[in-house]
Amino acid sequence: MASTQQVISHHRGEKCIEEVLDSSMRILDICDITRDTILQIKENVQALHSCLRRRKGDSSVEISVTQYKFFTKKMKKNVNKLITSLKQMDSKFGMSSILELDQHLYSLIRVFKEVIAMNLSIFQIILSFLTMSSSKSKTTKWKFVAKMMHKGVITCEDNSDNVNEFLCVEATLSTLLSEGTNGENMQAAHERLEALEKVIESIENGLENLFRRLIKSRTSLLNIISQ
Repeated sequence: MASTQQVISHHRGEKCIEEVLDSSMRILDICDITRDTILQIKENVQALHSCLRRRKGDSSVEISVTQYKFFTKKMKKNVNKLITSLKQMDSKFGMSSILELDQHLYSLIRVFKEVIAMNLSIFQIILSFLTMSSSKSKTTKWKFVAKMMHKGVITCEDNSDNVNEFLCVEATLSTLLSEGTNGENMQAAHERLEALEKVIESIENGLENLFRRLIKSRTSLLNIISQ
């Protein structure tokens, strides 16, 4: 049986191989964009939390909360555009037939496509989580992805299945604006922000590991093709 290296090297330049290379590059780009988005979220959450700790008055808290809400609104808009792009990529990927390929190449391309499809799904789930969807199915999928990243997810309530940490913070901030910055409301805000910061760190670490694996996989594939 021909080795993986021999099969890929023999068929380099063919459409199916070029599709795999192109898709792997686009996934790297998406991963990089997602990492940048997470970094922006992290910075804005930390800035808000820092302001609440200083607590110079209701007016300063209101300004910081308003700035955070403006950021999240813009962020969700950009993330939704990226999700749409991912869905389009998912629907277009693999449109060229692989049934006509020889058995060895067919098996390899099928595995490549399954891995790429899985990565696309992971990014869609992470990005959907960032848009603060309250969908139970999306939250369940996010928890599965979080386990794949070997990190736990802190939920807003112990038995809650249809919320995420972003929504918890949103609700707490709305309470601060409507009811004021009394001790109980401020304590709740600190707890929610701390929980969100832990989740952000979990996503950040998971994406960093995933990015390194994607780089390694693409480099290996390019090395095989170039031989």
